[in-house]
Amino acid sequence: MKKTIFLLMAIASVSFSSCKKTETVTEFSNLPIGAVITLKTGTITQQNGPGTPPTSGTLSVIQDSKGTQFLKLDANFTSGFTTGTVAVYFATTNEEINIQRNGGTTPTNVLALGFVGNAGEKYFQLNTTALFSGFSFVVFYCETAEVNFGSAPLN
Repeated sequence: MKKTIFLLMAIASVSFSSCKKTETVTEFSNLPIGAVITLKTGTITQQNGPGTPPTSGTLSVIQDSKGTQFLKLDANFTSGFTTGTVAVYFATTNEEINIQRNGGTTPTNVLALGFVGNAGEKYFQLNTTALFSGFSFVVFYCETAEVNFGSAPLN
């Protein structure tokens, strides 16, 4: 009897472990893949004078070997993060984002890319509808104070 119980437990153990579902997890990476080419570059300058947190560094718009475009903030990027984060936009000018966003009749004059909350290198992956084409500036904007912290012309 003990042998039968032991045998049944062994069979059950093998059965349950062989039924274990195996899942493949695909992780999304927002980092460039393969060789990278630089499409545009820019140097960030502070906007709005004294009292505005200093924002500086360099950036570039790059494209990887799969054709995916990114905005890359270089390792020397820094800004004042007193509100926690700074919004990053592509824009047609370096005017205040709230003016560009609310003024005019063209809704395509700014494009929000995301937020940055610390200094240093960062990548913003651009989807096919958010390619940088047509934008002349990257603008760093404080949503809370509605003021640009800095901007970089794309050359």
